[in-house]
Amino acid sequence: MIELRKITHDNFEAVLKLSITDEQKGNVDSSIYCLAKAYVKILNDEKPPLIFAICNNDEVIGYVDIGFFELAESAFLCEKYGDKSTYGLNRFMIDKKYQGKGFGKQAMIKVIDYIKSFPQGKADAVATSYWMVNEVARKLFASVGFVETGAIWDGQTGDNWNAERKDIEYAEVGARLGL
Repeated sequence: MIELRKITHDNFEAVLKLSITDEQKGNVDSSIYCLAKAYVKILNDEKPPLIFAICNNDEVIGYVDIGFFELAESAFLCEKYGDKSTYGLNRFMIDKKYQGKGFGKQAMIKVIDYIKSFPQGKADAVATSYWMVNEVARKLFASVGFVETGAIWDGQTGDNWNAERKDIEYAEVGARLGL
């Protein structure tokens, strides 16, 4: 059974050992980077992300990093959908040994259910993004109700995407699930 569990002394090493295929490198940050970034936020008195180990029974098979964001009136999601705040799926990863077995969708449903408890405040939506060339991510998010927002940007710089560019692997696509 898929569960989200706090990262503890008991599962910390397993979380650090999670890995993806060579082809997926660059699609998602490592668990080590994710935990280090959370630590920096805490040290700087910022709202820490919610990071969980994704477990199948007692085995760690992935992790998720969720953030809570209050949006400015000029933010794309506020202007287009009227969203005042969102939960963002900053990172979501299933270890390469467990991919292609349906665990990603099961885990994503658990993540959405958890977000609907509004652990850091009420929100209008869940937002995420993925590389335009990442069909696996696109299908996973669509399978649980995410809809692409039409926002596309340069995933390296954050600048607006120029549709005439040939290096499509750097295009990042926004997606949203209304709550």
